[in-house]
Amino acid sequence: MPASTCAQLISRFNLSQVTVPQPKRHPKRRSAVVMLLSDSPQGAQVLLCKRPRHLRSHPSQLCFPGGKQERQDASLRHTALRELHEELNIDAREVDIIGHLGDIETLGGMVITPYLAYLHPGAHWQLDRNEVDAAFFMPFSTLVERQNWYPLRVERSGSPLEFPLLNTPYGVLWGATERIINQFIQQLGLNS
Repeated sequence: MPASTCAQLISRFNLSQVTVPQPKRHPKRRSAVVMLLSDSPQGAQVLLCKRPRHLRSHPSQLCFPGGKQERQDASLRHTALRELHEELNIDAREVDIIGHLGDIETLGGMVITPYLAYLHPGAHWQLDRNEVDAAFFMPFSTLVERQNWYPLRVERSGSPLEFPLLNTPYGVLWGATERIINQFIQQLGLNS
């Protein structure tokens, strides 16, 4: 796939009208994440985080900035922006929220609402090392190429499952983060 700019991806996203199946039950646990796009000379890139090893849930996993909805959050959008500020010290004024993708339900029953956002050029961040071990950009062109992903086959409760995985310099990308990325790719009509 030729390199796409953020403007091209955002335009495709705004023109897409894909209906994504929503979770089957009303979730008790909600969270929100931000899929941040940024431009580079090689095209659009996506900001990812690596969770610290000391965290109880999902240690060392790759993810988007975000987290659980708290009572004081006015909305899931507020949750996503609050967590973005807490984890990376990125102010809401340094991003443009473009919209949201369909909810993703994890195997553990958490429902995640992913927000697509554009990170302003020159925006700076500082990691909160209690919440984020590393933050890095992945070229969108790497994420969209199916040959970069490989399957992991496992069995859960007697049923076979297959998870697409992508090796990065910071570890393996998979799970809910992979599902959000591939939902975005499918919504843009870029799946090969």
